Amino acid sequence: MLDERTPTVSPPCLILAHADGVYEGLIARGFRRMGWDLYSARSGPEVRRLVRMLEADLVIMDADLPEESGWLTCDKLTREQPLVKVILVSDNLSARNQELAAFVGASALVRHGEGVAPLMEELIGPAVQAAG
Repeated sequence: MLDERTPTVSPPCLILAHADGVYEGLIARGFRRMGWDLYSARSGPEVRRLVRMLEADLVIMDADLPEESGWLTCDKLTREQPLVKVILVSDNLSARNQELAAFVGASALVRHGEGVAPLMEELIGPAVQAAG
């Protein structure tokens, strides 16, 4: 039984929005194993609504979402919620797309086909660097 004075720590919250169901399932499994609460969204407006409602810590989003691109959603989201970390996922990591990701406020742009590893590097890398 928890004492009333014992603070409870909620698990970090992730909003995941990707058109590829297989990729989304792979990412969801990886993050759930690490204790994250995960919520799926199908469009940019739904991503923004869930982030506001759930006070999400992280958004992983397809750069090419239907209705509203991930680029535009990221720009709107990072202006509304500057503390939320947004990682965009794309097959095209060209210099132009890297610049665009930085412009819209994304924390990172990762390749779709590389699975969970680059996402973990984006999350764990800064913490390890800060500790070192």
